[in-house]
This record gives sequence, C-alpha cells and structure tokens, in this order.
Amino acid sequence: MTSIIVLTYNKLDYTKLCLNSIRQHTEPATYEVIVVDNHSTDGTVTWLQSQPDLRLVLNDDNIGFPAGCNQGISVAIGDSVLLLNNDTVVTPNWLANLRSCLFSSGDIGAVGAVTNSCSNFQSIVCEYGSIEEMINFARRNNHSDPEHWEDRGRLVGYCMLIKTEVIKKVGLLDELFSPGNYEDDDYSLRIRKAGYRLVLCRDTFIHHFGSISFGEQTSQYNMLLETNKQKFISKWGFAPASIHPSNSIQDPGLKKWFAYQHDFNFHRQSMRKNRDDFYALLGRAEFSLLSGDREKALQAIMRAADLAHHSHPGFFACPKLESMLRTIGAAIALPAAVPQAASPESSAGKRKVLHVISQGYNSCGHTKTLERWMALDIGSVHSVLVTLNSATNPPWLAAAAIQSGGWYQALDKAGLSLCQRAKLLRDTANRWADAVVLHIHPHDPVAPAAFGLAGGPPVVFVNHAHLAFSLGMTAADLVVDHWGAGQSLTRARRNIPHGRRLPLPLGTPRAQADKQVAKSTLGIRDEQVVCLTIAQPYQVVACGEYNLANLVRELSGRFENLTMLVVGPLQAAEWARLNGDSGGRIKVVDTPGDFLLYHSAADIYLDAIPLGSPSEALEAGALGIPVVGLATEIAEQLSGDIAPDGPQTHFHDKEELFAVFDRLVADPVYRQSRSQCLQAAILHHHCAGWPAQLEQLYPLLPAAHVPLPLAAADNEKTPSDWQDIVLVYFQQQSGLRNCRFG
Repeated sequence: MTSIIVLTYNKLDYTKLCLNSIRQHTEPATYEVIVVDNHSTDGTVTWLQSQPDLRLVLNDDNIGFPAGCNQGISVAIGDSVLLLNNDTVVTPNWLANLRSCLFSSGDIGAVGAVTNSCSNFQSIVCEYGSIEEMINFARRNNHSDPEHWEDRGRLVGYCMLIKTEVIKKVGLLDELFSPGNYEDDDYSLRIRKAGYRLVLCRDTFIHHFGSISFGEQTSQYNMLLETNKQKFISKWGFAPASIHPSNSIQDPGLKKWFAYQHDFNFHRQSMRKNRDDFYALLGRAEFSLLSGDREKALQAIMRAADLAHHSHPGFFACPKLESMLRTIGAAIALPAAVPQAASPESSAGKRKVLHVISQGYNSCGHTKTLERWMALDIGSVHSVLVTLNSATNPPWLAAAAIQSGGWYQALDKAGLSLCQRAKLLRDTANRWADAVVLHIHPHDPVAPAAFGLAGGPPVVFVNHAHLAFSLGMTAADLVVDHWGAGQSLTRARRNIPHGRRLPLPLGTPRAQADKQVAKSTLGIRDEQVVCLTIAQPYQVVACGEYNLANLVRELSGRFENLTMLVVGPLQAAEWARLNGDSGGRIKVVDTPGDFLLYHSAADIYLDAIPLGSPSEALEAGALGIPVVGLATEIAEQLSGDIAPDGPQTHFHDKEELFAVFDRLVADPVYRQSRSQCLQAAILHHHCAGWPAQLEQLYPLLPAAHVPLPLAAADNEKTPSDWQDIVLVYFQQQSGLRNCRFG
C-alpha cells in the first residue's frame, strides 16, 4: 500500500480536482490518502471532513510544507509514501507505474513523474486544452517501460514516491526549509548520500497547475527562494544548482549534441508525442476512407505528413499511409467528369517529360533545380503541372517549360478537389508524357494517389526534402537523391534499396567581379582574407557543440588578417556582439537580392552548421572558392561532404577543420590548388557533365509504370535510433516543429 500525503491551504477547487483524480485513476485498496490541512479558511476543512475515505490532520496554524509532510509521514502505514501537491491532477496508471519503478530495484530510493509545468527538467512537451484532453494524452504516455526511467541527481517534491524503509533510514524532511522550497533538493541529496538512486519516470505523466500557494505573492515567493537557497548552501557547502540533473552523456558523438541524459530523453519523449499525433491524424484518414469520404481522407493524410515532416515521429516513411493512398488512387481511377489539362503537341522525336511540383518559390532550391533540369535536358520537351499552390511560383518557371516546347498548368486555379487533381494528373500523364518527374512537397498526396497504380508512363521521385519524413516515394518507379546522406536514408530508413544518385544541376557559373573592387565595396581591406557563409536563421541555431556563432568566433581569433562575412537574416544582438568583439572583422549582413558581390570578395566558403547549405556550398565551389565545414555526427544528413570526387570539404573533428582552414588562410598557393580541384569536380558532375548523367538515368526506367513495393515493416514497432532523437532536437531548436507548409 502507498500512503499518499496531500497538503492543503485554501484553494479548495484544486484540492477537489486532485483528490477526485486519485479516486478515479488509482486502483482501490492499493493506497490511503492522508490530507494535512494548514489552517484553511475557505471551506476546505468542512469539505474534507465530509469525505469518509480520507485520513485528516488539521492544524491550527500554517506550519508550512516540510512540517506538514512530516505530520503525514508520521501517521502513514504504507510501504511507500507519496508526497503530492494539491495542485495536481493524476492520471491513468500513474501510481502503478511509479511503484513498478520504485520497487524494481533495491537501490532505488525515490521516484518522480513528468508533468507539464515543473523545474529541474521534469516537464515534457504536451498540448491540451482541457482535463479530458490531458487524460487522453496521459493515457497514451503512461505505459510502464524501464527504457523511460532516468537516473536523477534530484527530484522535485510535487509528486515524489519514497520507500518507507528509505524514510526510516534518512529521516523526515528538514523543517529548516519551512514554509517550503529546497526541502526536496535537501531530501534528494540525503537519499543519494544514503546509497540510493533517484529515478524520474518518463512513463508517468500527471498535470501540475504549479505553485498555486505562492502564485499570487510573487515577490514574497522569490524572496523565500533566495532565503532557502542560502540555507541549503550553508548546510551543504554548495549551491543546489551545482547538482547535475542527470547523468552525463558518455558517447563522444552523441555528446556533441547533448550534455546530459535528460536532454536526450526529453527529445526522445517528444518524438513519442510526435508519433502519437501522427497516428491520430492517420486514424482520422482511415476512418474517412472507410466512410467513403476519399477527399477528407486525403486532407487528413496531407496534415499527417506535414506534421511528420516538421515534427519527426521516428520514421521517414509510413507503409500504412502509402497503402491508403493506393486505395484512394484505385477508386479515383474510375471514369469521372474532370476537365483536361492543356497539353499541346510537342516537337516530334523529343522525349516528353512531365514535371509535377506542389509549390515553387523564387529563392528555393527545388524550384531552381527544376528550372535547371529543363534548361540542361535539351533532348526533351518539358511541361510543368502544379498540384497545390501556384501563387508563389516565379514566372521564370513557366517560361522555362514553354521555352523547351512544353506547357505550364496550375491545378489549384481550376477549383478542383484533391481527388479530382489526382485524376486529372494521371489522365494528363497517360495522354501526353513519356516520363513523369515528381518534385513534390513531403506532404502532397496528389501525385502519390495519381500514380499508386500500375500503368502509364514511368515515374521518377526526386527526393528534394531528404532530411525528414516524406510521403509518395513508393508511387514511383525510381527514387533519385542528390546527396549521399539522403540516399543512405532512402535505402536504410525508407525501405527503398535501389534508388539512384543524380547530382544537383547547377547553371553555368557567372563571371565574378574584381576581387579588390568587391572587397572595397564591402568595406574590407584588400590584404584581408575573406571567409563567406550564407545561411538562414533556422540553419544556424545552436545545437550542443554545433554552434556557428562560436565557430566563427574561434576561426576569427586565429588570424588578424581574416574577415568573416556571414550573410543571412540572423539575430542581430548575438552577431552584433561578435562584430564588436572582433573589432569589425566579423561582418553580418542581411540576405541581398544577388550574391555576386559577396562571392567575388570571398577567398574561403564556410558551410553553415548544424544544418549545412549544400546548394550554396556547391555554388561557391563552382565559382572557384574552396569550401570547408563541420560534418555532423549521427544525423549525417544535416551536414557533410558536397563533392565525393573532390577534396574533402567537411570534417567531423574540429581540429581537422582548423588545420585545413589555417592552411587555406595562410597559404594562397594551397588555397588555389584546393579550389581548382573542387571546382573541377563540381563542374564535371553538376554543370557541363550533368546532362550525360541524366541520360544514364532515363534508360533505367521501365516501359510502363510499376509502383515500388510497399514495405511490410510496422513503423510503430521499429526501434528509433540516435539519429531520430537528434533530428527531433534540431527541429525543436530551429523552430521547424512549429512550421507547416502553406
């Protein structure tokens, strides 16, 4: 039996919620509730006295939290004692899970739960707007699992389950800390000094409203915190904050991302939530499909894939989702009254390639890739069909298609449903195209539904968004990746073993301006060596040791004749400090309309970190600028080498990077040699030599479309690895998890 001790001081509404939740979500006869009231005056005592299942201790004064808890402990009869704040709401399986952990080992002295609001890194990511939603969230989370038990340096006493034998050995709470705060830090330390472990149970979630007793007296509360912190320091000789919340990460690679185990586990738990949210949306899609509403099912699939791409669920593809798309595709294959896309006759003898794009952007890589594909593949006629949103498409995209002899069609302008767009896309491809190339967003269901059935022209899926989850790859005959890390993910994590690598096409490098003039225009002295970085803010948010601001500071400090030029709309305050600290040798400028001036001034290109900009690095390398950068450990898709046949550009070890960088700064001959070698490799694979590589790809396509087989793997049972946790961390830090396509 567990003795649950709840202290009350007014706030009757909270107390009722707390005690009723205990009754509702705790197995009868496994617990007793001892309520210690510290002289409430709002009717709490009268209500408590009307509850026959409570043991009461009624005080004539407010004696504070530690002393009140000690009163309850003194009359407890259980084999364990649970200290529980009255501003909590407990949840299904809460006590059973805590007890499973507590009594799983003789050296565990106390355990605690995770919540929505708590210090000491005991809160987790959760989103709900009512108690009912909170209970549903907890029900999904609260499955006892030793993998989610985490050794801790201390536990917060809002929900703390302690073995009775430990209390007998350690003693009661120290009333020195009355009326409250830091008594739990003190007790945690005493438990550990007695030879016991403290464990946080991430498999147990309860709701915590948070400090309701002090919430209306902020200044008094802050003064009490400071007073009791000093009491702790006087007693133990060190500050409570010096106690590490959890064990340090030991693996050298993982340690570059996370310092402590709780950091890693927090994001692992966030991934579990992402997965639950994904499957909730997928469940809606399945229900809609079973109900015969295919349009609503496609909309739910689109939302699920959008969520999964930005909030990584631990897998990069979902066979169940792909299967549903094929079911929808089979249904819309039936004749239907759908308008036809304009598809004029093309030049005789030329291959007709239909490019499908969800949405284009003036400055986005996949749109430029499509334009360059059409420009470089002069042996084909190219047409473009837009499935979701043509409003942001630059005019040069349509112009490139028409220039090749093809056409441009925007399905979103026709007022069609998603199902109708899929039907029209399939019919258009069957009528006009010799091959279909998909450049679609990771959440776009139109093309996957259209091409989920065999027949028609062969389909190529170009994996532009290789970093995270995508739908629709199995609707293709061939999956193409631009980057080696993306191809590795396609094979290992998307269950597509026979994808191909096709380099990213680049345009002909532009003639550079005079370097001296470019430097002078930017206010840089001619004798300065210029290192250029181009990045967006989300790419360079600090993640563990991967911190571009720190890296730029370190590199700048190595040479007085070095100017670091960082281009992008970065946070002004942080980078302004760097500019001042470096005497103006670290310059940060907003994104210009044209990078020509900055490329012309650059002697070295430093890739962004933790998320590299491989297309920007390739552009720099093609212009004869040597490229260097840090390669990310574990999540290798975030940053790595850009030209496999050229010199190594990215280094896992910072000292290796520094050695190459130092030589590039100090030795102009070495700098030129390295730049020429990299430039030659890039020009061969990505510029003049690119059409020949494309011509090797077309013959690999079958005569008629046959979708790739669906994997039998159940993603829910596929164990996640460190790569997944790191991706969740990066999405959280960068803000990508809050983004959605639009």
